[in-house]
Amino acid sequence: FPIETVSGWWRAVWSARAQHELDGSAQALDQISRCFNKLRSLRASDSATLKTELNLLFDQLISENYNSSNHDNIQPEVVCEMLMHASRLVPLSQEHLIIKLSQLIHQLLNQLQVIVDEHTLDVLVSYCTHALRTCSSWTHPEVLLALSSLVYGNGSRCHRHLPELLGLSGILVNYGDPSQPDIEIRRSAVHCLANLCLSVAGQPYLEEPYKGVCYGILLRTLQSPKPPDVEDIVFCTLLQSALKGTQYFLNGGKWKAVPNQDLGTLLAVLKRFMFYGLPGISVEMPQVLYPAPLPQYETIPAAKPEPSQDSASQQNKKRKSRGKGKKAGAEGKNDGEEGEGDHISGHHKTGGAGVVQSAWSLGSQSASVTSPSGVTPQLYPSWKKGSSDSEFSDPEGGMQSKLRLYQARVRQSALQCFLAVVKCVEKRILYGYWSSFVPDAPGIGGPPPLTLLTIALKDPSPKVRAGSLQVLSALLEGSRQFLSTAEDTSAPRQAFTPFSATLAASVRELHRCLLLALVAESSCQTLTQVLKCLAHLVSNVPYNRLRPGLLSPLWKQIRPYVRHRDVNVRVSSLTLFGALVSTQAPLPEIQLLLQQPGSTSALSTPGISTPQELSHNWRLPARRDGEASSPGGGVEGGPEGPCWLLQLCVSLVTQPREEPYSDSDAGGSSGASLEPSPIRLEALQDKTQVLCITILLGLTYSENSLVKAAAVRALGVYILFPCLREDVMFVADTANAILTALDDRSPNVRAKAAWSLGNLTDTLILVGLEFQEEFSDMLLLNMLRSATKASGDKDRVKSNAVRALGNLLHFLQPVHLGKPVFEQPLQEAMRALIDTVRGDATMKVRWNACYALGNAFRNRSLPLDEIKSEYCMKIQINIFHSLL
Repeated sequence: FPIETVSGWWRAVWSARAQHELDGSAQALDQISRCFNKLRSLRASDSATLKTELNLLFDQLISENYNSSNHDNIQPEVVCEMLMHASRLVPLSQEHLIIKLSQLIHQLLNQLQVIVDEHTLDVLVSYCTHALRTCSSWTHPEVLLALSSLVYGNGSRCHRHLPELLGLSGILVNYGDPSQPDIEIRRSAVHCLANLCLSVAGQPYLEEPYKGVCYGILLRTLQSPKPPDVEDIVFCTLLQSALKGTQYFLNGGKWKAVPNQDLGTLLAVLKRFMFYGLPGISVEMPQVLYPAPLPQYETIPAAKPEPSQDSASQQNKKRKSRGKGKKAGAEGKNDGEEGEGDHISGHHKTGGAGVVQSAWSLGSQSASVTSPSGVTPQLYPSWKKGSSDSEFSDPEGGMQSKLRLYQARVRQSALQCFLAVVKCVEKRILYGYWSSFVPDAPGIGGPPPLTLLTIALKDPSPKVRAGSLQVLSALLEGSRQFLSTAEDTSAPRQAFTPFSATLAASVRELHRCLLLALVAESSCQTLTQVLKCLAHLVSNVPYNRLRPGLLSPLWKQIRPYVRHRDVNVRVSSLTLFGALVSTQAPLPEIQLLLQQPGSTSALSTPGISTPQELSHNWRLPARRDGEASSPGGGVEGGPEGPCWLLQLCVSLVTQPREEPYSDSDAGGSSGASLEPSPIRLEALQDKTQVLCITILLGLTYSENSLVKAAAVRALGVYILFPCLREDVMFVADTANAILTALDDRSPNVRAKAAWSLGNLTDTLILVGLEFQEEFSDMLLLNMLRSATKASGDKDRVKSNAVRALGNLLHFLQPVHLGKPVFEQPLQEAMRALIDTVRGDATMKVRWNACYALGNAFRNRSLPLDEIKSEYCMKIQINIFHSLL
């Protein structure tokens, strides 16, 4: 077919799909309007007709999926008015109708994300409390779920109902107590308590003493054992609600030491659930953790001793009294080489902190993991090994997978709660519990402690591993004064181990475990957290008081990550290098590392290849660094010229970006890396091209946010192909799809749409004059308004929205600027860029805003002298300060 016929065909298909979506949205709004008008016309009575009509109306409303984009235009005021009127029509004697009304309240408020106003809150909470007092117990779980949706973020505005809910014999106090026999009622009540503790931005937190009442019930819930007749998954949901409620409570302000709020008790509970359901871990935690300088070992069922270990265990018993001194002496001899490998093996066998039996040496990289098939089981983390689902039948295996998912959510919630503890408790108090959560040097002859690094090395969930590293980073941040006492340069004492030596051993163990995590990690997000955690560690450790040798393996191991395929990993590795160079400068060990000759590409240097990069061979231009840093052409040459790190930093600042369309939120390749690709789009047949484009444009209207985000991002890649970016109609259709996605409820979809909009506006600059006559002025105006609105969104959206704004301001011509309709949006766009430069956004966002302003200033037709803004006279000063 001719390309014009094919192009017209896919455009017609896409337009029909878009019209179908619009018709669906209109139909949904019409149905809501009809139901509301029908409800409003009804009057309370005891007639059977009213009951029948209410049943039909409730069923019709409950059957709707309010998560779809068809319902985005439903106003919260309409929802509140409809629910209040419905509550007046349903008497408390009609329990089946109460169930349906409760389900409708829960569904509408949750799926439409509506926070009710104060009057609606008062009316509906009163209705729910009366229903809980008078109706049968079988209705209570549904009524409590409706109540939890009503009080979500409204704890401080429920003051009139708090005595009835949280008083001495309050409804939630009785139903949320661990003695409550009905697990569904108990779970719904705990969910209510959690939502009461939550406070949204701009609202005060729940007041005392009710806040303390909620905390007491939540803590008792976490301390109580699982009832024997309750399913594991149901109990996991109960624990997750209790942990979320505790997190909301901790976010309510600084920790206050009161009689009913003991920090040691809370930390013991959180530590227990940090390992909840973790494979290979069976532990009995103490009820209370006490601040102490020495580690508190948990009770771990020991593995059966093997015959080959008998002699070793006997020798350990003889050395037990002097274990710490011997450990320090051994480290003094060989900087923790072979001895540390033996200790890791012991960890692996007992199920403790070490999960990788390694030949790790502080002077070599022999522990680098290349692939699952090439490594012995002891050298490979347990979470990377094959799943054991094959041991079960299909239904049983499915239930086991579901249970593991829920258990991982419990562990993740516990870590998020612990992170809230770190933020609300003074560090000087929290450091008393350091040994309970941070690994010490492995003991001899006893089980190792369970710490945050145990999770980072052993947990099968990447989100949980990242959560443990976030907590560890928060603990390490600002710990310089605490860690300043660490010292192991003096001769080891045989009689006792001072606290300084214990802390120094803990620092060494942190380095060792984090390096193991760096080697084993495959998730880019978690890998970024490992590097950030190492940066916090390096920034706070007093290396001048420790024996040298800690930084050399770290330096060598992170070097390949400056060319990792993920931009966040590259940024984190450069941040870590910055911390290494600036720590107690000039540190002799770092000076020696900087003086080492520059090698060839990190990917080709023996011994420093990362396991994540070996299968990608991603950036071939990396060889230029090796050529620049080694003029003599070999690694063996002397250190001629600047060091490789300085050359790398200078090249990043001065040379053009190799990936101008990088999507920092995506782990895949960018649009630029698709040039050249194995299959170019123009090499495909016309029908195949049309099929790809039609599918993508249609999927941007998917109800699944993940599908929509991927489709919008793919359009952002397609727009870079020369054969498509010159098609005005395709660019216009893509722009309309992107603008629709920019208004999506999902922040992930909005972030991808902003990135694609940045790429689309880049093509406008490239094409230039060819588009100025054919491109719709109204579409250009909508793009300008949407980009301005997106510049006030979250940072991950804002970073690309300002890029699009700069391109649009550069693209505007006198024919556009002369129209009155562009005057106000133009001022708002410039003000948005200036506010972003002056604001407190991340450095990346402000940097992009500076580039966007520079891009706008290239447009000589832009009437900058007519833009009325109180900031315009300070633009250059603000740009300068933001770049510092």
